[in-house]
Amino acid sequence: MTGLIEIDCEYLLEILKRMISIDSVLPHEQKLASYIAEEIRALGLEPEWHETAPDRPNVYASADFGSDGKFLVFSGHSDTVPPASDWQSDPFTPVMSNGRMYGLGAINMKAGLACMLAAFKALINNRKSTGISGRLGLAVTVDQEGCSLGAKALLKTEYGRCNAMLHAEHFFGSSENDYLPSAVTGKVLYRLIVKGKAAHAFRPHLGGINAVDEAAQIITSLDKLKIREHAFLGRGTVCVLKIEGGYKEYAIVVPELCEVIITRLTVPGETVETTVKDMRELIDSLNLKSHVVIETPPPCYEPFFLDENLPVVNLFKDTYRKIIGVDPIFAGHRGIVDANVFAGEGNIPTIVFGPRGARHHMAGEYVELSTLEPVARVYAETAAGFLSDNK
Repeated sequence: MTGLIEIDCEYLLEILKRMISIDSVLPHEQKLASYIAEEIRALGLEPEWHETAPDRPNVYASADFGSDGKFLVFSGHSDTVPPASDWQSDPFTPVMSNGRMYGLGAINMKAGLACMLAAFKALINNRKSTGISGRLGLAVTVDQEGCSLGAKALLKTEYGRCNAMLHAEHFFGSSENDYLPSAVTGKVLYRLIVKGKAAHAFRPHLGGINAVDEAAQIITSLDKLKIREHAFLGRGTVCVLKIEGGYKEYAIVVPELCEVIITRLTVPGETVETTVKDMRELIDSLNLKSHVVIETPPPCYEPFFLDENLPVVNLFKDTYRKIIGVDPIFAGHRGIVDANVFAGEGNIPTIVFGPRGARHHMAGEYVELSTLEPVARVYAETAAGFLSDNK
């Protein structure tokens, strides 16, 4: 790779405006997917349309620069959450003011998508001068704000077998409050079905097993649940989300069924299997009279840890330092991103990095315009450097 890769900033800004104006509130991502497919065709490539569910397509594209090289993918999601009720302007009309662009999805994550497309375009248009080989991919998936249906579907394709990924989520990495995730918590959802025995509620001691009472014993004992710690993430968490049991219509009956929903953040080293084992050990220790079934319904995410000594991470750090002017700050992240799927399930080395902004999932969401071109350049030059190194 020689020289700096130029980013078409006018193109970047215009496609960001266009994408904000397209309603892609989940599960209605198809219009935005169609627009991205048009942009891919304009680059001389044929997009790949992957229906993950009816009218919910992932869109992929790839450019081959030489068959013997590595495969790197730019990834991002097309969906947004619904607009908050207190927007002061039309959330689907981009507004530029004081160095910011406002609009639904501006930072989460249509700005990241725009930077991906601009970097993809720059590398394709400069393929002869960059000296790169291998394969460059682009993947835009659905349902990140839901259950990561699109990311999980991607893993079943050739894009899930790439050597590295740059994921365009809204982490800029320039401060301790705006870090790049080096370790990310996973998530397990417990569904406990407590099965007791019905009896007359005036005489519960005569054969009754109160499922609600037994569920309450589990809930009040959750502080004894085995929860592991991680050097970067600290201790995982557990929180009861819902409890439901007893009559639908008033009846003097000992409740024979109770359902409890519990969410748990996990840390690297924990799996669904270990968390189920932990819960079973806790329940067994209580000597309950009821029978308790433990289920782990979706959504479920694996935690992951990014090895900062990987060649692609060192290359990214050098590129970031050159373009942004400071060292990137990595830290543990207590939350969920699609990288949980790509890295945690797919074992793809995934760097999560995107433009800077604020108020995602809130009215007044915005991206800082000054970060768009630098982010696109980091994408392009990291990819070019990675695909040039075919040792």
